[in-house]
Amino acid sequence: MARPSYNTFPSFSAGLGESKSGQVDSLPQHYSSGKHGSHSSTREKRDGRPSTADYLLLKVATFISAVGVLAVFVYTVFGPEFLSHPDGSIINIPSRPKNDAVKGTSFLDHDKPIKAFSGKTFLKHNIPFIDIPDSLVQDVYYYRWTTIQRNLRYIKAGTGYMCTEFVQPVGYAQAFGSIDAAAGHQIDESRWLKDTFYGDDYIHLYTRGPADALQYTQWILDAASRRAMVTGDPDYFATQLDDMVRIWHQWDSVYDDAAGLYYYQPVWDAQELSLPGFIADPNNTNWDLRKDGPNTYRPSHNAYMVANARAIARAANLARDGLLEVQFSKLADDLEKAMYKRMWAPEQEFFMDIIRPNNPNLTRLTGREQVGLFPYRFGIGLNTSYAQPAVDSMFDPEGFLSTYGPTTLEIRDPWFYSVKPDDYCCYWNGMSWPYSTGHTLKSLAEIYRSMTTNVTAEQYFQYLKMYAETQQKDGQPYVAESHYPFLDSWSADSWNHSEHYDHSTNNDDVITGLFGIIPQQDNTLKISPIVPSNWTYFALENLSYHGHLVTVLYDKYGRRYKTGKGLTVFVDGIKVHHGGKKSASVKLPPPILPDEAWINIAANPTGPGQYPAINATYTNSGDFHYKAIDGVLFYDTIPDNRWTNYGSPHLNDTLTVTFARPRNISSVTLALYSDIARGGAIDLPARIEIYGSRGLLAVVDDSSSITLLPNDLNEVSFDPVETSVIYVNMYRKSRKVYVGVCELEVWTPPVSGPTYYAVDAYLTGQETSIVLDEASVLTTNGAVVGGLTSDSNVAFSGIVSSGGSTSLTLSYSNAGYSTVELSVEVNQVAQTSLSLLPSRGKYVDTKSSVTLAKGKNYISLRGGSDNVNVKLETLKLV
Repeated sequence: MARPSYNTFPSFSAGLGESKSGQVDSLPQHYSSGKHGSHSSTREKRDGRPSTADYLLLKVATFISAVGVLAVFVYTVFGPEFLSHPDGSIINIPSRPKNDAVKGTSFLDHDKPIKAFSGKTFLKHNIPFIDIPDSLVQDVYYYRWTTIQRNLRYIKAGTGYMCTEFVQPVGYAQAFGSIDAAAGHQIDESRWLKDTFYGDDYIHLYTRGPADALQYTQWILDAASRRAMVTGDPDYFATQLDDMVRIWHQWDSVYDDAAGLYYYQPVWDAQELSLPGFIADPNNTNWDLRKDGPNTYRPSHNAYMVANARAIARAANLARDGLLEVQFSKLADDLEKAMYKRMWAPEQEFFMDIIRPNNPNLTRLTGREQVGLFPYRFGIGLNTSYAQPAVDSMFDPEGFLSTYGPTTLEIRDPWFYSVKPDDYCCYWNGMSWPYSTGHTLKSLAEIYRSMTTNVTAEQYFQYLKMYAETQQKDGQPYVAESHYPFLDSWSADSWNHSEHYDHSTNNDDVITGLFGIIPQQDNTLKISPIVPSNWTYFALENLSYHGHLVTVLYDKYGRRYKTGKGLTVFVDGIKVHHGGKKSASVKLPPPILPDEAWINIAANPTGPGQYPAINATYTNSGDFHYKAIDGVLFYDTIPDNRWTNYGSPHLNDTLTVTFARPRNISSVTLALYSDIARGGAIDLPARIEIYGSRGLLAVVDDSSSITLLPNDLNEVSFDPVETSVIYVNMYRKSRKVYVGVCELEVWTPPVSGPTYYAVDAYLTGQETSIVLDEASVLTTNGAVVGGLTSDSNVAFSGIVSSGGSTSLTLSYSNAGYSTVELSVEVNQVAQTSLSLLPSRGKYVDTKSSVTLAKGKNYISLRGGSDNVNVKLETLKLV
């Protein structure tokens, strides 16, 4: 059953008098205690009871919370002058280091194109703005930045950001909700954001972190290589050479040496119910075989592997490892030759699938699938004999061209479905998938620039415009999973699941294809647009490239942008090029690399039962207070991701975040939710009070110099303070409206080492948890990690090193009578082990040595004992 919207909840206001305009209603005042009447401080369930996990965690935080309760009470009764505290201030930008010395231009309006979107602070700071003659393509461009924004998730301090595919978690996702199928698309798209830490963190999650790069076929390494040309930071890319080689060899088990090709089931090529499954099960007697497909040599998978091998070769070149460069260049060349030999069908003039089982002669399928168009984007087949047939098929009404195409299987094929036969989500034998359209647009751009076919710029734009027409719903830009090829409707668009699906590119195609921004390895920028010949203007403003802000203006008559006729290029606000042609190659100053990113110590990727812990004095039964620190940030009504106090009888309610140990902080960032403009009842708070362990830290109310922003980030800053807990006390404007928070963030400088607290690590294992131990004196609350059993993993992330051999010291206690062994993994590779000798419950050290990579490292301590009480305090690396 659909969850009721806010304006359909039963009203609690019966019996409350009408308030006077401009006054706050006289509702019961509520302070930062754990309870108020029958309302639990844990998540409000429909039975009014807390969950078991929340209850256990809240007991630990009771003493800390009491301090804050007293502070709120004193403030309310005696007034702000009673407490000694600094004046709070509010600013509407996140407290992350920013290169504000780099200035762009302001030819375009940066407000109107994004006025309908939430999270405007993120958009204004991060995205390049455009101006083109086609409003539909332009509107979809701006919308698609919001899909990236919605799907960025902050995992944990040290690990940083990742990009999700679904805004709500799915059961088959891997570490932290990651799914590698579209990771290459996500890296391609996000590489144009001004803040580079989004992509840096995400790539690290696969190369050094726990994300699974073998779940689906992928081109992550290729995407990382091309991204390095955008950021201008080849060192970041090159230092991951060993990690990239490790990922490459994970695929060895599905390489057929005799065929010279890789194989996988189509379902794990992200394409279930595709042609190989129908050929293998024509009578529909084996659903799993039809859905998943048999092991198949596919043009998509093998093209990805060619591209990944060439990415490794480039990293090896940067790292001056000539042997690896030659080795992987040869691997790429040999694999590409095998694709031509085995997959190219002269009679079909196409790259074809080959089913592996019971097919000793490697007979190709006869149906042409869209995956046969993918290789061109990776530089494979860019000559006339291969590329022209591909172009012809793209614009053939019996081929892949449809109203909302391109289709995933040629329309002429007997197995082509124009509509789904049932409610199953994912048919890849005819539906139009943005995932595949993103690949196809890149292939079309590469073919156009190869100048080996008759394809025109108008045809490229025809495909881009068709893509924009597909990405619509109810007259507004929108993207879901798949679309019917001839019906104006999405074929896979599940409620609270498929919305704003981040499984494809769009803006990368606009930037690299339409505008022709072609990143280079050196300090140059190549501009080679693919625009219709009748366009008299186009503009791309403040594109982040090598840390500089680049603006490209084309004005045929010189009247629109007032910079003269032709093409004008600005770098950091300074004109560096002007010419009559639409294309140019521009020299740039050396790259400007960003400062090290700050960390959000409030994020909790695990959920209730672990730290940081959160509770609320009241939570609406349709919401969840944990979602205020889950690292997911978007402001939609549906899909939902928020805490609200809708239905609360209190004038004010409090969110309480408890850290595992005392932390030094100087700000709290609140992503405030408001659905008033959508007919709801959640509005900005009339007043916000922020408390720490020792009392009031800051107040935001009508006297603040800057107004709070709805559906955006609002940072409240104050003098640095050490605290174990944060209380955010929010007052409603009236009895008719409530308050909501989509995310509460606390940004601090990263931990620089050499000592790292175990309680800051990511903990997994059935019993692994944070406990308080009086024997530990390194923190004022005695927080350590306990409950280590055989399935435990204490994972430290964000450990920065210059690389090389490092001494590792673990502080632990062993209250038992036997030695406990822990294995030590560095960047997912086992390196050594630690012996935890009995210590009678006292904290002692054990040492070993490890080899760290240059940059950020992941160190995992795995194992424990089901019989011995072992606790971990700190990890030291020197």
